[in-house]
Amino acid sequence: MIRLWNTLPNETRLKDNYPDFLNSMHLKYKIHEYKIKNSFHYDTEIDTIYMKLRFQCSALNADEFKFNFTDNSKCTQCNKNKQETIHYYFMDCIKYTQQRNILKNHIENTHNNFQNLSNRQFIHIIQGQKSEEVDDKIYKNIYQFIKLYIVTTGRFAA
Repeated sequence: MIRLWNTLPNETRLKDNYPDFLNSMHLKYKIHEYKIKNSFHYDTEIDTIYMKLRFQCSALNADEFKFNFTDNSKCTQCNKNKQETIHYYFMDCIKYTQQRNILKNHIENTHNNFQNLSNRQFIHIIQGQKSEEVDDKIYKNIYQFIKLYIVTTGRFAA
């Protein structure tokens, strides 16, 4: 993944916000991606955190360990001694159970097809992977709650 990031032109890597980044990726690589816009206010910091989570270059310990920024890939938020990956952060860390339940309930209530999501389906939605069940309007709604999850967990607070 880091090799792909390094092959991007500097002007793409240095974009100030996620929609501009996506637009430059779409123009350069002709990829389809959901265009996400925040309907409340644009919060570049949270959008950047989410983008980094999706590209597996975030401040999660497993990502930092992969790039030799830390010597421990385990979650320091709980005592389960598991690698702190995006999957673990959104699905398993016991410290964020309440926030996860709110997020999962919202996603399941957003659309009839989302009732009783498997963990795999849930993490695919979190990662913004294209799905026939998720159109831009639904994803935009879900994205607001993903951002709320990121903020309320406090995991990336400065």
